[in-house]
Amino acid sequence: MKTFAPLRLDPAVLAGDLDALEALLAAEARLKERDMVIPFFKARPNLSAALGFANNDVELPDRVAQELDLFGDFACDVAAGDSEANAYTLVEFEDAQERSIFGALPVGKTVKRWSPRFEHGFSQLVDWAWRISAEGQGSDAFRRVFGDANPSIKLLLVIGRDADLTRDDLARLRWRAKHTSLGAFSFSCFTFDGFLQSVRRRLLLASQPGAD
Repeated sequence: MKTFAPLRLDPAVLAGDLDALEALLAAEARLKERDMVIPFFKARPNLSAALGFANNDVELPDRVAQELDLFGDFACDVAAGDSEANAYTLVEFEDAQERSIFGALPVGKTVKRWSPRFEHGFSQLVDWAWRISAEGQGSDAFRRVFGDANPSIKLLLVIGRDADLTRDDLARLRWRAKHTSLGAFSFSCFTFDGFLQSVRRRLLLASQPGAD
């Protein structure tokens, strides 16, 4: 599914998918990207669609793609969005190993270096931002991918586990995500645990009395 396909988000199915993700994270401290993460999400389109919520302009995800083709040059692992709001999230998965986000603390230092794995994933997003910008929103190819001009696009990196991060590590990760933009596109980053918690909170809020 290298282009967007329509999807009717099913909250009950999504809740079951979140339970399955929670069970996976409880059973496996380490996750391999190609062997574990990508197959897990590919088998669960509702969970993949929920990645779209990383973009605050997404109200109800109704489009999802696996390995979305970005003009023949790049492909993101998952893309999800809201066609009515014209808002999308493009997702790069990386693994969840002990040093996925930060390396070991160098001797005599108090601050860890960002890991090569993190910087590799971030560079993927940089290239997507460049390629989308180079294409231009008025082209036929752009409209074939996104269906309309001027979409809101968020670039999301999902990597690592909370358990491997100190409080200061998490603060640095959140600061970088909050204060980084890639041209016209905003950037965000979740650990796998953070993604699970974020979507659970969204479902809880949606279930409150008076919620739309």
